[in-house]
Amino acid sequence: MDQIGINSNVYAGGKIFHIQTSGSLNDLMVQSEIFEAGRVILVQKKKYEGGKGKGPDDFNEFLKNYHNEIAWELELLFFMRDKIRSTSHMVSSSKIGLLFLRKGLLDEAITEFLFTIEKSPDMVEAYNNLGLTYMQRGDYKDAIAILKRATDMKPNFADLHNNLGAAYSKAKMYIEALNEYQEALKINPNYVLVHLNIGETYLQSIQNSPEANGLPSVSDRKTEVMELFQKSLVTNPDFANYRFYTFRFEKIAKYIETDAYAQAIETISDIRNSILRPSLDETIHGFYLKFLFGGAGKDEKVLMDYRGKLEKHIEENPQYADLHNSLGLVYLIQCRNLFLKAMTQFKKAYEINPSYKSAYKNFRLVQNDGREFLNLLRAILK
Repeated sequence: MDQIGINSNVYAGGKIFHIQTSGSLNDLMVQSEIFEAGRVILVQKKKYEGGKGKGPDDFNEFLKNYHNEIAWELELLFFMRDKIRSTSHMVSSSKIGLLFLRKGLLDEAITEFLFTIEKSPDMVEAYNNLGLTYMQRGDYKDAIAILKRATDMKPNFADLHNNLGAAYSKAKMYIEALNEYQEALKINPNYVLVHLNIGETYLQSIQNSPEANGLPSVSDRKTEVMELFQKSLVTNPDFANYRFYTFRFEKIAKYIETDAYAQAIETISDIRNSILRPSLDETIHGFYLKFLFGGAGKDEKVLMDYRGKLEKHIEENPQYADLHNSLGLVYLIQCRNLFLKAMTQFKKAYEINPSYKSAYKNFRLVQNDGREFLNLLRAILK
């Protein structure tokens, strides 16, 4: 089957976005590209689960629905942003900023993080995410400045030192980067991302500053990377037990031996991306905001779809605590909805038969318990 496609414009946040979605039944994959001012800001893909009895028309419908889903998500993002601005819920302001960052909308992300910091200057998460956004935009000086403020506020957060080290590394300030990575390892000696970043920084320094003062010799840097990654394989069961990782570490070793530093750095990036899984941020934080500001908690289909996504993610990432926490929230929301449905049915029974005392009693009990349940849910999501 030939490649097919659909495109349309979306008007959101005072901007015009162009969305192009295409795919082929032969590849069982569709891809959407979001453009802003002629620049691709995000590419998303979805696999088509074809099956017996499904043909080109089914694939066309799948592609069309996915295209509309991408457009709706973009419109909803700005809608929620506007609703959040009418509240004083800074946790949500920070989360919507993170979603803008994941969508490649860097200016919007920066605006939300700065707003959050202005209103809640102690929310270190906003400083961290602002630093990551500056880094993605290439503003390394600003990233370093804001992440230094964050490490001063919370010196015992390994993530902050790791991200500050990454900002220094992007700015080619390799000694400063390595110092921050060491600070992160003092807090968490088995922090795998730091091991990867140290290796990448050493290799980048060999490429760009082979004779730099204050750094080990090129030979010693290569040895340090090899030993560090060998330690990561030994101490991290996820690395040692999965061919995906062992194969890539073997490739890195071969690349380093042949001075193919660019290929080694690219492979390190592959490993890091498989660990970070930024799409999980969208799944977790996206639903949190959709529940509070997008009406998702009332839509049973949305809840079931989200629950299915979480359960699948947990199968793939059983040690990811945020996923289990989010799934627990979904179960609570579904319980709340059943509470409300139960109350409606008891009330209906009493209205049909006013002498039905047990129905009225049940209605009053569930009504009171329902209020408690709603208060519990609000407290958890606060």
